Order: sequence, then structure tokens, then C-alpha cells
Amino acid sequence: MAIIQLVLSAIICGILYIRMIRREVPEHVGRAQAITPIVLGVVSLVLSFIFFIGLGLIVTKAGINMKEMAPVPASILGAFILAGLPEELAKLLIILLALRILRSKIRNAYEIILIGAGIGLGFTMFEEFAYGGGGANPLRLLGLAAHMVFGILMTKHLAQARYDKMMNQGSPAKEVLLAIVVPMLIHTLYDATNATNRYLNSGDENLEVIGGVIGIIGIVIMVIIQILVLVWFKKNTEKLCAMSLLPQNSEVSDTVRSNITEQ
Repeated sequence: MAIIQLVLSAIICGILYIRMIRREVPEHVGRAQAITPIVLGVVSLVLSFIFFIGLGLIVTKAGINMKEMAPVPASILGAFILAGLPEELAKLLIILLALRILRSKIRNAYEIILIGAGIGLGFTMFEEFAYGGGGANPLRLLGLAAHMVFGILMTKHLAQARYDKMMNQGSPAKEVLLAIVVPMLIHTLYDATNATNRYLNSGDENLEVIGGVIGIIGIVIMVIIQILVLVWFKKNTEKLCAMSLLPQNSEVSDTVRSNITEQ
């Protein structure tokens, strides 16, 4: 089953990623620039495991016992410790590493967001392979692009921060903060409705029904968020490509902006 979920995630998310790459104007990134984030995405999942273990030790040392907490705060805290903080922090650090590695190749804001999507793709494939060993879960397919979307949201704000800093406008610090908080918050709340939903394992039939309803609502909202973010990214392709991150006095930068304007 692990292989099946790996293949499904690679096909579905891979198609999304390839379409994103091909939409870039006036020309899309090269093969190496497209593949590097995917490889780093796998590394980010390994890093998230390390962070999770560290958080677990901190929680144990602090004497925090979620079994004694009410279902809602326990579900949210569990989601934050299990996924929201370790996974998004790991992806953030790996995205920053990717920006460093690819610094000489990145031409515009669109290419920064592609890095977030690629790292989300690599993370998803490895995660689906890891969780697939426990058996197939059709509901996971509804959130298959979630990590790509989290990566897009994170790099959207990082790209805006870099552009604002270069253009001496806006609030780069605010954008960096949003890059950290937005995906972490959405991820935590989503997992709190499903993966760490305490109502689902309460042993009380009535509470489990409530948990099931909360889980369905969480999945529906996540599906809507995925669609909205992916559609936003597609609709704003030319605008993001026009946000050049090349030196302002660069002839290449002028050419890129000119070509995009003519599209």
C-alpha cells in the first residue's frame, strides 16, 4: 500500500507541479532548478521527524499530559506538536536552504513560489510512502496537495518580502512573519480536526459522531483552501513572473519585464 500511495501522490502532485512550471513566462525554469526542491522536500520530512522527537522530549520534561486536557485544546496542541510546528518549521528551513542554493538562478517571485511547491511535492511523496504502510486511506487523497499549498503560501510571503525589500516598499518583516504563521496555523487546525481529533477516539459513541462531523468539516475546508490557493497561483502567474528579483540595473531584468509586458 505504501508504494500505491507513493505513486498516486507522485502522479497527482507531479502533474500539478509540471503545469506550474510550464506556465512561467517568458520561459520556465530548467530541469535542475525544478528537481532540486523536490529532493530537498524529502530532506525536510526527515528533518521534521527530528524536530518532532525534540518537541516530544520538551513536552515530557515540561510535564504536559494531553490525556488530562479537554478534547479541543488537546486536539489542537497535539496537532501543533505532531505536525504544525515540526513540519512547517522543517519546510521553512529547507526553503531557505533552497533559496540559498538556487540564489543565482532565481529571476522572479514566481520561481520562489515554485520552490515552495516543489518542496511540498517531495515532502508529500515521502510522507505518503511512510503512512501508506498502515493501509490505504481514500480520505488522504482529498488533502494530497495540502503540503504543496502550504509551501506555496509560505513562499508567497517570502517572495513578497524579498521583492518589497528590493523595491523599498511594504513591510518585509510582516511578510516573513506571515510566511511562518499562516501555513503553520492552517496545518495545525486541519490536523486537529482529523489526525489528532480527540473526539474520534473518545470511546463515547456520541462524542465520536461529533468528531466525525468535525473531521468532515475539516476535510471540506481543506479541499476549498487547496482549490483557492492553486487557482490564485494560476491566475497570478504573469504578475508574479513580472516581479523581477534581478538587480534593477540588469539588462536581463529589463528584458524579462519587457517580454512579460508584451504577453
